Amino acid sequence: MPSLAELFQLGQVVVLAATLPIAVIAARGFRDAPFGRVVRPLVPITLAYLAIAAIKLVEPSMGADASRLLGSVAVALIAWTAAQGILLLSGRRAQ
Repeated sequence: MPSLAELFQLGQVVVLAATLPIAVIAARGFRDAPFGRVVRPLVPITLAYLAIAAIKLVEPSMGADASRLLGSVAVALIAWTAAQGILLLSGRRAQ
């Protein structure tokens, strides 16, 4: 019988896997729009968090190193996305 924590981890993997196609659709749909630079990193961010959750579910002993590496990548992409959003909303970036 899986523990409650393992069930939550499985649920996290399922939800992230379900949001991946939505992120791909959003990135492709907005690719030519000014908002596209803000939406484009959603795919690799979702992939990074999906990989973290899947690795922790399948091989918990590898989880710490994978979380550190992939989490750093995801946080860097989130910071870049925030910067692009600020530039877009402030109007300081050339269209």
